[in-house]
Amino acid sequence: MRQQKAISESAISRRAFTKGFTLVELIAVMVVVGVIAAVATSRLIPQTIFQLQAGRDLLTTALFSAQQKAMAQLAPVRVIVSGATIDVRLDANGDGTFASSESLYVAGTQYPLTVDAGVVFATRNFDYNHLGHTTPAVISVSKGGQSVNVTVTATGYAY
Repeated sequence: MRQQKAISESAISRRAFTKGFTLVELIAVMVVVGVIAAVATSRLIPQTIFQLQAGRDLLTTALFSAQQKAMAQLAPVRVIVSGATIDVRLDANGDGTFASSESLYVAGTQYPLTVDAGVVFATRNFDYNHLGHTTPAVISVSKGGQSVNVTVTATGYAY
C-alpha cells in the first residue's frame, strides 16, 4: 500500500511538470512570429520611401566626401548632381575645369554613381573650396510623386 501511494504521488508530480510549453518551444514560436512580422512589414511599407531615403543618403555621403576631399587636398572639388547621377570631381591640375577624367574614388565609391530604382535628383552643381565651403542650396530627391529634400549650407554641411 505504501509503495502504491509513493508511485501515485510520483505520477502526480510528473503530470504537474508536463503541463505547459518548454523554453525551446516558446523560442521557436517567437522566431516564427518574428519572421512572419518582418515579411509582412516589408510588404506593407511602400518601397518608394526606402528608395528615396537611400538616394538621399547617397547624395549626402557624396557631398560630405567632396567637402572632406577639398579640405584634405586643398583643391577645389565639384559635385555634379543631375538626373539619377552623382559625380564628384577634383580639379587636380588647377586649370579651373572639372573634366570627366577627374572623377574620384572616395570612401569606397567610384564616381560617377548612378542611382537605381527610378530615383531622380534635381540638377545642381556644388563647388567646394579648400575650407569646405560651398553655395547653399536645396536639392530635391524624387520618385513617383514623392520627394525629400537635401539642404546644403554655406559651410558645406548637408542634411
